[in-house]
Amino acid sequence: MSHETHGDVGRHRTIRRRDALKAGASGVLAAVSAGAASEALAAAGRVSKFGAYQGYSVAAFDGWVRTAIYVPVRDGVKLAVDIYRPTKGGKLHTGRLPVVWQPKRYQRAKIRPDGSLVDTMGGASVDSLELQTAHTLIKHGYVVVSVDRRGTGASFGSRSELSDPKDATDGHDITEWLAKQSWSDGKIGMFGASYEGEMQLRTAGTAPPHLKCIMPEVSPWDWYWVVSPGGVPRKWDFDKMIAGLDTDPNNGPVDADKDHALLKAAIAEHATHNDYSALRNEIPFYDSKNPVSGEQNWMNRHGGHYAPTLVKSGIAVYHITGWFANVTPHQLAWFRNLKGAPQKLLIGPWSAGGARTEDERALCAIEAHRFFDYWLKDVKNGIMAEPAIHSSIPSSHTRALTSWKGLPAVWPLANEQRTEFFFEAGRSGSSKSVNDGKLSRAHPAASGQDDLTVRYDCHYKGGMEPVEAGKTPVDHSDYDAQGLTYTTAPLQHGVEVTGYPVARLWVTSTADDGDFFLKLEDVDPAGASTFVAIGTLRASHRKLGKAPYDTMGLPWISNLAADVTPLEKGKPTELLITFYPTSYLFKPGHRMRVVITGSDLEIAPSPQVSPAPVVSLYRGGGHGSSITLPIIPPHKV
Repeated sequence: MSHETHGDVGRHRTIRRRDALKAGASGVLAAVSAGAASEALAAAGRVSKFGAYQGYSVAAFDGWVRTAIYVPVRDGVKLAVDIYRPTKGGKLHTGRLPVVWQPKRYQRAKIRPDGSLVDTMGGASVDSLELQTAHTLIKHGYVVVSVDRRGTGASFGSRSELSDPKDATDGHDITEWLAKQSWSDGKIGMFGASYEGEMQLRTAGTAPPHLKCIMPEVSPWDWYWVVSPGGVPRKWDFDKMIAGLDTDPNNGPVDADKDHALLKAAIAEHATHNDYSALRNEIPFYDSKNPVSGEQNWMNRHGGHYAPTLVKSGIAVYHITGWFANVTPHQLAWFRNLKGAPQKLLIGPWSAGGARTEDERALCAIEAHRFFDYWLKDVKNGIMAEPAIHSSIPSSHTRALTSWKGLPAVWPLANEQRTEFFFEAGRSGSSKSVNDGKLSRAHPAASGQDDLTVRYDCHYKGGMEPVEAGKTPVDHSDYDAQGLTYTTAPLQHGVEVTGYPVARLWVTSTADDGDFFLKLEDVDPAGASTFVAIGTLRASHRKLGKAPYDTMGLPWISNLAADVTPLEKGKPTELLITFYPTSYLFKPGHRMRVVITGSDLEIAPSPQVSPAPVVSLYRGGGHGSSITLPIIPPHKV
């Protein structure tokens, strides 16, 4: 069991055995004493490959001391900083070590109702990936640091959501402060997910001299894609949750703040000055101005402003994301736009929640250990000589791992074969949908149309989150019955789809606007349909524009206020809809399906028109609707 002691140097805790990474599939070193290091390494041998690390590093420490202080950045704002320094048998290590830090958005520390403290290393869950990675690093001789971002937690200042530019300069200043400390050897890395991943990349985009590498996970590139994908404002209560965290009186204070007066002063600043306009969908178009600051948030804050400097800096990046994460297009945009930087990319069969199973967490923690050893300790473990991308291709909507595939540093994949499938008249005999149409490689000889009266109660309940291995994925046959579907015949061979599907719809509507929700699904031989990928578009936002960064040749919707164009009644209009990227293996005997609806309460409440509009989708002739899939050889269709 863990224990804590309090003293002048802060709080000490021994790393529990249950938090040590398991060996087996992960191949991680068990904790060994420094004195037995040479014998253990000789007996175990040296292994360094994807998901396995042995013989290159010794778990020489068994605990840590936590110290919480304020550190000022360039404009005088004080940020709350927790420092975790390794101990052995209760004795603090006093030598210089590399430092890995994470910029926290969701409270670096919190006070429990009983008055005890939950911090980064205690975690809300001792099984979290962050915790497992941090414990691994401390055991192997790293200082780990956690920092409340300005306007959050116990830090002072205020922030403007989303992608506040001050995060980048704050990150630069904290990095350089860490490099100067007596316990630091001057080599600094960063890790963390979501907001924390974004801040790493933006910090690296300021090229701090002592920042050597970062490990961002599920990191937004352009927040407009998150808030209003395809011009459809997402359903959010996120602003309330975030504001609640920022003004939570139970945020963890620093050590010197015994009466919490400093914490209360910081929270007062957050309550008065934090700007959540973006989270409240108050910046509707890509060129809209923030109602508080007057700034054009989306145009001025995307990752393209930071990528060129990051590439020139030489800072190494190890990206992590999942094929079912709603921010996967963002992490892949970072990867693509950082071409020329030393990079690696891991894409697992998980959602934005990240790795959760023991094997998944062990894999990510091992990769973090290898990566930081290479860049911060000059350990020649060969990690950068391996394939740049490691991807696990799901073959059902579960977290079960299939084989990992090593790929070169090219995205989209160089061998993808963009293959068009056309929407045809039904019936496929596989669905009880409005039309039960067919999906075929052959262009329909005859033209036609399928009509859909829009329903505003469609709800893709819980179906875009992968279930745990061994559990049954959500069957969306009932949802499919509410829309238009186009389904292939049973596949004769397995088909791998990896990349970005793009749909081309020709439509008319009795209304001058409408939302289109498209799902790519896997239909098994019993008729159950499970989620693979999603694309959304508000028809009035359909106009294409020139992207301010590399979008890999995919259609880029401008989303500018002046480009909003109503539908003309009776005139077929083309809609290009780019799906979120996916990697999926359709098994022989399964079918591929596209389902189209005019609403999805899982994503966003669509504006309602009475009477409900009728949407007509055109097939064949000069207005042939279709979907283009990125097929990976040698699979055939």
